[in-house]
Amino acid sequence: MPDEPLRERGKARRTGRIVHAAAELWRAHGMENVSLNQIAAEAEVAPQTVYNLIGGLDALGFAVLKVALAEMDAASARTTTTGVEFALEVARTSVEVWTGDARLYRQVLVRIPQVLFNGVHLGRDTADTTILAMKQAHETREIIPQADPERLGRAIYVSYLGALYDWACGDSDDEEFFRAAQVAVLAPVAACANEALRARLTARLLTVLAKPTEVAEA
Repeated sequence: MPDEPLRERGKARRTGRIVHAAAELWRAHGMENVSLNQIAAEAEVAPQTVYNLIGGLDALGFAVLKVALAEMDAASARTTTTGVEFALEVARTSVEVWTGDARLYRQVLVRIPQVLFNGVHLGRDTADTTILAMKQAHETREIIPQADPERLGRAIYVSYLGALYDWACGDSDDEEFFRAAQVAVLAPVAACANEALRARLTARLLTVLAKPTEVAEA
């Protein structure tokens, strides 16, 4: 029908307003202090519209996270790096996105384990970019043929999630989060890299892991 695209654009605009309103209110007041009715009022829609377009507060949390993931996806699409360097760039970009809006994302991310346990999902495999990077590394022989690139990519992502959750809980600062994200990539990849690349990656890993005094002396 001719008016179908118009209706879809209208739904997209209302959805965008709702997600933006939730993010703004959560930054200012905290998730635990903001009701769905307040978000609806801020977005200038009825509460039922929020439920119809997105869902409850947990679904809104995922919608806010999807904005961050879309930003990371856009950065990945623009890069010219591949393989191991691509994986490192993905880690760096993601840290920049999360820490760039720490007030919002820390509280939303801390809520995620409970939300996942209750059966709400993002609707995508968030390890797919890291797995792609390792498949590229496998094709170009950056990593040895015996290493399964999908398992390696997922192992990297699991380690990265640990670093992300530590940061979200306040157990590490931005700088430590960045270091941990690099280690999540470098440690398993160095173990699986070809002989020539292994030495370089190990040196980079040791630089990241060095004590602050040793870095200063170097």
